Amino acid sequence: MRYLNLRLLIALVAATVFGLAAFAQTAPRGFDPANMCTTTCKACEDFYLYANGGWIAKNEIPAAFSTWGITSPLREKNIATLHQILEDAAKNTAAAKGGNEQKIGFFYASCMDEAKIEAAGATPLTKELADINKLKSPRDLPAILAHFHRIGVPAIFSFGAGQDFKKSDSVIAVTGQGGLSLPDRDFYLKDDEKSKSTRDAYVQHVTNMFKLLGDDAAKAAAEAQTVMKIETQLAQVSLDRVSRRDASKQYHKMSPADLKNVMANFDWATYTKKLGAPAFTEINVLKPDRMEHRIEPTQPLPQVAPES
Repeated sequence: MRYLNLRLLIALVAATVFGLAAFAQTAPRGFDPANMCTTTCKACEDFYLYANGGWIAKNEIPAAFSTWGITSPLREKNIATLHQILEDAAKNTAAAKGGNEQKIGFFYASCMDEAKIEAAGATPLTKELADINKLKSPRDLPAILAHFHRIGVPAIFSFGAGQDFKKSDSVIAVTGQGGLSLPDRDFYLKDDEKSKSTRDAYVQHVTNMFKLLGDDAAKAAAEAQTVMKIETQLAQVSLDRVSRRDASKQYHKMSPADLKNVMANFDWATYTKKLGAPAFTEINVLKPDRMEHRIEPTQPLPQVAPES
């Protein structure tokens, strides 16, 4: 019996050794010199092209994408796999009632039911639009902002939890800039033609949204200008993308009691209660001066209502 076990052990070891040898000869390594450009590129002049030129030459950016990298095919394959899971779940009428497969199937199917979505119009937004129209003073903001933040709308500012930049084993509350619909502040502040045309297109988009809510063309255009002016004011006191890479410029830790010095007229207690945030003893205010800034719309805020 021992003899047989010994022979089996020897066979397994041999198979493993030969298998590893074969894998070493055929499996691609993490660093592939073929992805470099060592013949026509000089490392001291353009190291990025020197290190990646070979891969770049063999891989054009597909027309449907603005960027493309070595992991992009993997990402696209993962998205396709997830898509198929959703499609299958939506079609599976035998899924267990109340189970995860049925839930994701129902959720996905409801999102893809364009006819029902078009028929509903703005009706699903009735509560949110009514709450906005009831705003009368800054005292009304904490509760409605908490609601919007709970449903994923980053109005005015952001709030959540994150690691302490100077104590990585500690998770604390974090609040920072938000409220911009365009990708970052520069889209609002640059004067080049492309930036101007992007802003014009955005204002037209917002105008169209107000028209879909039932406002006439003139009112919708005026409301869109108000939205643009408010967002521009927020952009003027927002960090640019370079500054946002500098953690030292976004580290202003304080106690909850100190928040009153940042937004004196904002009821943080009501906001955090309505938000459902757990109690916290420390908070990092990424950009205090932005939180202190007072937004001054040049005309009354838009009153919006669902289309009838």
